[in-house]
Amino acid sequence: MDKNVIRDDMAFRKKCVSYGIDWSDFNVYKDIIILNSPKKDIFVLLDDNYNTIGIHKLEYGKSIEEYAKNYQNLYNYVDDNYGLDLPYPFQNFTIKQIVDIADRVTFDGYKVFVNDKLVIDEIMGKPDNIYISLLAYFKFLGMQIEQYFLNAYQMKMLGFDYPEVHSYVKNIVLNINECINMSIDKKTRPFPIDITDYLGLDRNNIDKWKTELHKIIQLLINEKGYKIVGGIEHYKKIETIDIDEKDLADLSLNLLKILEVSKDEIGKSKLLSEAIDLQSWLEQDLGETKKLKLTNPAVHN
Repeated sequence: MDKNVIRDDMAFRKKCVSYGIDWSDFNVYKDIIILNSPKKDIFVLLDDNYNTIGIHKLEYGKSIEEYAKNYQNLYNYVDDNYGLDLPYPFQNFTIKQIVDIADRVTFDGYKVFVNDKLVIDEIMGKPDNIYISLLAYFKFLGMQIEQYFLNAYQMKMLGFDYPEVHSYVKNIVLNINECINMSIDKKTRPFPIDITDYLGLDRNNIDKWKTELHKIIQLLINEKGYKIVGGIEHYKKIETIDIDEKDLADLSLNLLKILEVSKDEIGKSKLLSEAIDLQSWLEQDLGETKKLKLTNPAVHN
């Protein structure tokens, strides 16, 4: 990676500003960007997409390069024997894959963009598209991971330890599920503010992820055999439906196809008229064996 190219990239500078770090004060080790903080022993590590992969407080006599690759491996690794795994439906994903997919999707009001192309599934009569709801979950987790590293940086600068990122994301997923189960037990509809409060997030920031949480709620209550009752007078109620037997973990793997589109391809055209039928595009190359694996009678609570 060329330091001059990195330094002149406004996306890189924006990342440095978020940490309060001088964008000219960094080094590159292989494919890892090492930001020097105002404290000589604390470093912020970025990948080649300028996403944070670690915050490290260096021990005396050590070099940051000794640790940089370890952070990259943890960021891009799945191993349930060492706690480097996430709950259903993300058990097959690394933190890096979640963040990279989140970077490729944008929710803008009622519009969804993937790789800068407008998703037209809802326009084509697929308003409950599972893939869009899964992308909303990826996007929400991506935002929370970004905030995690900002919080971890502050704690390190103040001399405190911070939980490991896998534990953090794992507990977000488990607590979202727990919050929705509590609402179902009460036979009431969960709302984004309920999840925001249950996770202890700042209510003032709810507009940042309200759309995503609406779709996450719809995804999870449908999977558990419920739907929101129609009509304004019943907007707080839910009712039972046939359980959707599609396995969200298998379906999520299809989203990796989004990352097969290179960043150069994305930048070639940004015409507003460009659109994509997401479900058809994701499943167009699936064989019959793969399609059969997308159904699973197990219900995940």
